Amino acid sequence: MIAEQSTWPDEIVDYLDENHLKFLGWETPGDDRVSAYEYDQAILEFRSLLKPLSLVGYHCTKLTPYEIEDVRLNGMKLQNLESLKQRVLRLESTAEITETVAKELISINQADDRNRAGMLWFCFYEPHLAGFYGIQRFFKSWGGEALYNHHENRKNTGEVLKKIGVPCVIKARVVIESLKESYYPCSALIRVYLLNRGYVVDNGIEHEGYSTQNICSNQIEAIEQYPTEQFVKLTKCNEWHGEPAL
Repeated sequence: MIAEQSTWPDEIVDYLDENHLKFLGWETPGDDRVSAYEYDQAILEFRSLLKPLSLVGYHCTKLTPYEIEDVRLNGMKLQNLESLKQRVLRLESTAEITETVAKELISINQADDRNRAGMLWFCFYEPHLAGFYGIQRFFKSWGGEALYNHHENRKNTGEVLKKIGVPCVIKARVVIESLKESYYPCSALIRVYLLNRGYVVDNGIEHEGYSTQNICSNQIEAIEQYPTEQFVKLTKCNEWHGEPAL
């Protein structure tokens, strides 16, 4: 994980040992900074170094037992309206939902929206750091945000989605080059390095991003399911209280 420098490859630490002064003033308070050109060149060098490496990421979701097994065997696939449709139709075929509910789920969703289609989102820190309001909704309803955003408060479909699936945290190794470039972890890694050397940084180290490529089965490290000990450790859901809690 980003926050644990002891897990970083030697070449990353070596690069920052030699070049971290170029990031002072840009990631720390104060005006003592190199030129924008020199900073940009250093970031581009660092980005090239990071591309072939992987980050451990966590994907919070709710899956049916057969979807969990499919992720184990085949990895995670980029999602869109067509993939959502096939998932919904499978639920209908196994009588987990009615035809009426299936039609409503397929017709009302955001699965093909530009800001959702073809993206697999991960947080590169233990999910509990996002807090109750950051992760709880992922575990309450099946289908992901692209579906439940429009159905959580619908009487006919919202309660149905809550009854489907098992809350899961998928732990995977995500190749940095598969991330959209604006979500490369350059700045977060630099901040961790500087913090470990006693500097004060301007922004946090928690990093999120989405893969634009499928995640292969050999990249899946674990699928932690509620209410196992590891799921509780990653989410700290045992500290949640009230009706919306798991």
